[in-house]
Amino acid sequence: MQTRVTDQPAFILHRRNWQNSSLILDVFTLNYGRLSLLAKAARQNAAKALYQPFMLLNIGWFGRHELKTLSAIEGHSAQVNERNYLSLLYVNELITSLLPQQEPSLEIFNQYLQLLNQAGESIDESSLREFELCLLQTLGYFPDTDDDASSGEVIQPELFYQFQINRGFVACQATAPDSVSGETVINWNQKCYSMDKVKRLAKSVLRSTIDFNLNGKALKSRDVYLQIKSRI
Repeated sequence: MQTRVTDQPAFILHRRNWQNSSLILDVFTLNYGRLSLLAKAARQNAAKALYQPFMLLNIGWFGRHELKTLSAIEGHSAQVNERNYLSLLYVNELITSLLPQQEPSLEIFNQYLQLLNQAGESIDESSLREFELCLLQTLGYFPDTDDDASSGEVIQPELFYQFQINRGFVACQATAPDSVSGETVINWNQKCYSMDKVKRLAKSVLRSTIDFNLNGKALKSRDVYLQIKSRI
């Protein structure tokens, strides 16, 4: 059965050339999640400036197969500071890699929109961590961090903990590898990103969880970041 969708808010996550003048778009939509669309003659038509990432679009499509055909696209140029390109490319790659096709998520969509609303100025580290956390929690890849995963007791500020992927924080000795104070865990749960120790904890825990769920797949945006950093 052929489906036809109109007036759907969406973002382009990735695009690639197809044949002489067309594009295949990986898009993230409000009500249909992530899907692929064929944009016929997109590199030649008057709307070609819209086939870019980092802008909120309104699109339509039709088709009965997995690859649908784009039928309409509207939008406007987004104000994105070039310093934020790499962060947004990383976020796009995360969505493409982790979010299953045609699985809608209002939470992830809104969190992504919040990032784009900051893109004209500066996307700070805490916003990236919150997006990663939202993505992992929504997909069921991140455990509860308010309680000790072993005892079930509330995290205590005076104790020390280790993070175990898919399980959570477990009490340990202060001298144990990668141990962190309960106070820092509590501060992270309360979103106190002004503290460097909270930023370090969030980055370490979220990155290890993301890498685990990528099943060995490398993110190209990380490689680009490392290349740029090595030249500075």
